[in-house]
Amino acid sequence: MLNVKIGHTALTWNVLSDPPRLLDAIRDCAELGFAATETGGFIYDWWERERPGELKRILADYGIPLLTLFQFGDWTEPVTEETLVDTADRWSTAVRDLGGEMLMLVPGNKREAPAYGLDDFQRMAQTMNRVGETARGNGVKTSMHPHWGTVAETRLEIELLLSLLDPDLVGFAPDTGQIAKGGADPLQIIQRWATMVRYVHMKDLSPEWETMRHNGVPLRSPEGYTEMGQGIIDFRGLLPILGEVQYAGWLMAELDESKRPPREAAALSRQYIEHTLGLALRQPTRA
Repeated sequence: MLNVKIGHTALTWNVLSDPPRLLDAIRDCAELGFAATETGGFIYDWWERERPGELKRILADYGIPLLTLFQFGDWTEPVTEETLVDTADRWSTAVRDLGGEMLMLVPGNKREAPAYGLDDFQRMAQTMNRVGETARGNGVKTSMHPHWGTVAETRLEIELLLSLLDPDLVGFAPDTGQIAKGGADPLQIIQRWATMVRYVHMKDLSPEWETMRHNGVPLRSPEGYTEMGQGIIDFRGLLPILGEVQYAGWLMAELDESKRPPREAAALSRQYIEHTLGLALRQPTRA
């Protein structure tokens, strides 16, 4: 059995448009037995601006860390490099102070034209490597997270970027649902780059996705995902791949948007993780 820790990300609670709901996410994750949660760096900024110090207290009350902050950015643009590094310095320090361990780097929105070339990917890797070195100085790991609708969307784009990153500075944080949405087989990519995997998002893709895509879904839309076990991703096939490299990091259940109440959706994923995958969550800290 894999020696992993299991958390659930906070996006399901609609924190991107309603930052105060991060409190609900922390409470529900802890009470369901998930060992951590994560959110975006700008959500952390909202809490520190509007309710300074309160987030750290809430996490302590519920006994889980804010494991990860994710950092979107225009990594291919030279003019943004210093800002991205400075932001990463501040957010990786925050991750450490909130009991976490990972800064997750998400490529920016894909432009319509001109097409991206090798020089763009080299620039992106250079900046991400700098961020990785900065975060490491703060005691925090860094990983690249591919995302549908971004510069690292297709298999070619994901693998090119991974090949240019320094694995000692920036690892791989695959998201099964995002990779599948981009048209690739997530298990094939994860298997090829398994030694770089530092963090995993377990996200399921709805069996209705192809119809939705044909009908038109905006880039970066959270539509098309579903609770674990309700979609098409072969999570049972994922575990042996990670086992081959003795992966001992975090598996984070994730659902960007749910038609169910967030806690109910997270409970369904928890049921699948425990009963189908045979992985044990921690005992909830509160009833």
